[in-house]
This record gives sequence, C-alpha cells and structure tokens, in this order.
Amino acid sequence: MNLRQQQMEQTRRAILEALAAEITESGMLDFSIQAVADRAGVTHRTVYNYFPTREELNDAFAEHVEEVLSEHAIEPARRDVANWPQMAREACEMMGDHASHLISAYVMMTIATGMPARVFRTRSKRMEKAVEDELGPFEPGVAKLVTSAIRMFVSSAGWFLMTTHHGLTPAEAGRVSEWAVKALLDAARNGEVPERSEKEKRDG
Repeated sequence: MNLRQQQMEQTRRAILEALAAEITESGMLDFSIQAVADRAGVTHRTVYNYFPTREELNDAFAEHVEEVLSEHAIEPARRDVANWPQMAREACEMMGDHASHLISAYVMMTIATGMPARVFRTRSKRMEKAVEDELGPFEPGVAKLVTSAIRMFVSSAGWFLMTTHHGLTPAEAGRVSEWAVKALLDAARNGEVPERSEKEKRDG
C-alpha cells in the first residue's frame, strides 16, 4: 500500500469512527453528515466523495465493524454449525471487550435506516444455507425461520439488546447466547421447528 492509499484508508477509517462516536455520544439516530465530517476533521464534500449515499455509508460502516471484529478472531459466518453455541458466547464476550461502541452505533444506525447492511444480509444467507445443509431437509422457507431465531443470539443486534436493554454483562450475554443457540439447534435436529402458515406457503 503506497502513501496515498494509506492516507485514503486513514481518512475512510476516521469518517467511520466519527460516525460511531456521533451516534453513540449524541444519541441521535438521524445523524447529520456535517456533524460526522466535523468529528472526522474533514469536509462535508470529503464524506460524500468516500460514501456518495447513506446506504453506502451504512454498508461501509458494517464492513468496518466486521474488520474490527475479525481482528479479534470473531468469525460470525463460520459454517460449522456444531460450533455455533461456543461461537455465540465468544462473540458476545469479545464484542464487549473490543467493539462495544461500534456495535452500539451500528445497531442504532440499522434501526434508524430500517435497512440491514449488505454484509448482514449476505451472512444471513450463508447461515441459512448451513442450517439447511446440516439440519435439514426442511420444507421450503423453514430454514429461514430457524436461522432467524438463531441470528437473534449470533448477532450484534442480539448483543445490543441483551447488554443495553436488559443490562447483562458481555459474559452473561455470552452464556445466554450459548445456551439459547444450543437449545435451538437441538430442537431443530429433533424436528421441532416453526411451521409456516398456509398463506405463507402459498406466497412462497
């Protein structure tokens, strides 16, 4: 990476860190681009040069969170389903140790935009495929229902709710997540899965 690339990466990271600080410190879900620019020490135009739309900023921030978590060996998209309970516990503990401000900001931003980032949608699809491959076969659409329940405990949103809304420590959230994911996987292996309504089946 040459000097110019390093400077561009530093600017990009500064904008994303400023975004996290703006959301968590101000408590404002409808953040302004100018406020983010001021915190990052760049111009309003610079932010738009890097992230032309809010959706692109949302996606980039999610990817930044993923990069930070991966630096601490959190791998939320591993396909080895049997290890998901342990992974859920480790992820909660590490999110509390290394990325609590980023996670909080990302969840709040997702709530504000009403749209999960691309990385979240992609991971959900991968997990859904792993559930179908290792626990199925299920009727059409059931793997998605099972995955959505597991995702509540293997996600930044689940961590945020448990620690912020319910006051759990990261260690407590980790134990709860491990227990819940194990119970859900055991139930799915035993054929105890949510059923789709007749209307849902007709609608696909």
